[in-house]
Amino acid sequence: MKVKWLFIALLLANALCLTALDDKSGTSGFSFLKLQFSARAAGMANAFTGLSNDADAVFYNTAGLVNCSETHFKATFINYINGMNGGSAVYTQKIDDVWSVAPFVQFLVSDDIDETVESGHLYEKIGTFHTSHIVAGVGFARKIHEVVDFGINAKYFYENLYDDCTATALAFDFSVHHQTENEALTVGGTLKNVGTQLSYYTEEQYKENMPLTAVVGAAYNFFDKGYINLDICRPFDSDFFGKFGLEYYHNTYLTLRGGLDTRMQDYKTNDDLDFLSGVALGFGINWNQYVIDYATYSMGSFGFVNQIAVSVKF
Repeated sequence: MKVKWLFIALLLANALCLTALDDKSGTSGFSFLKLQFSARAAGMANAFTGLSNDADAVFYNTAGLVNCSETHFKATFINYINGMNGGSAVYTQKIDDVWSVAPFVQFLVSDDIDETVESGHLYEKIGTFHTSHIVAGVGFARKIHEVVDFGINAKYFYENLYDDCTATALAFDFSVHHQTENEALTVGGTLKNVGTQLSYYTEEQYKENMPLTAVVGAAYNFFDKGYINLDICRPFDSDFFGKFGLEYYHNTYLTLRGGLDTRMQDYKTNDDLDFLSGVALGFGINWNQYVIDYATYSMGSFGFVNQIAVSVKF
């Protein structure tokens, strides 16, 4: 009974974060920390908080790592917008019956960007530069009851925006995952990017706000044929939005996915493809202990984002 009330308290605290007002809305920095790396979850519009049952849990709901019964390695490549590419790698390992650990790394780099100066009424190119973003961290998950798991991430962030314009930060994610009395339904909550800036972009030492985000999610297993997922998200620097995802096991070897991210509706610009804003599609190919996942989703006028991942279970 005490554990039940502990879980309710944790989920309630997360719900309060969801509804909290922040007088610094729209002013957070380190936006790269909002980017999520998972071809599997991306195929479901990143609605994964309530599910989180593989190595990708470390990026969505770390508490779900305890449900990874096998040692698991996954590498992901992301073709992002505006000539930016990146990737991630995560390794998850059970320490014992109650503890799991998952070290991980993420990165994103841009193509060369033209550097220009104003020359009369024109702009003259004087060179090029690029940006880079790197996160390295480790996640820990612990089963605190038969139906309740808790997780925490610690991550170090480095960002280079221009030449020697760099900054670093330390952040933590706190997560909870719960198997309800209905065996088909799991729920979870996470509070992401609780931390502080360690070094500054310029000598003025302007301090950026961390991109705090609270998420509550649920996953429903329908007749062992797949999952229906729903996430409700509250970034502290913008409004609420929802993510809906579907994962269907077509057969032993093929998994089909689809989803919708309501936040992408804000990116509509009366373009012919506006109706696709927020739509995600993906699939997974399973062969013994190997899995290949692919996903694409629309960011409206910004274009399409593609992710592909290869994973192996030992």
